Amino acid sequence: MKKSELVIGKKYLQKRNTIIDGVYRQAERWIKCESLTSSGAIFSRDFEPRIRLTDSQIEREIFEQYEK
Repeated sequence: MKKSELVIGKKYLQKRNTIIDGVYRQAERWIKCESLTSSGAIFSRDFEPRIRLTDSQIEREIFEQYEK
């Protein structure tokens, strides 16, 4: 997804590669767009620290918007 398509306050599906319990996996989570920056965007998820993604990470890891 391109940064220009993000809407502040909406939730997006993030698919990322990570290590969970010592095993390399692809993880998914819904994260909320808090603000756009010159080099990317800031997201949040429940009680986790804010998540900063660069433009290239957004294009690689953000896939779809959450619809109710």
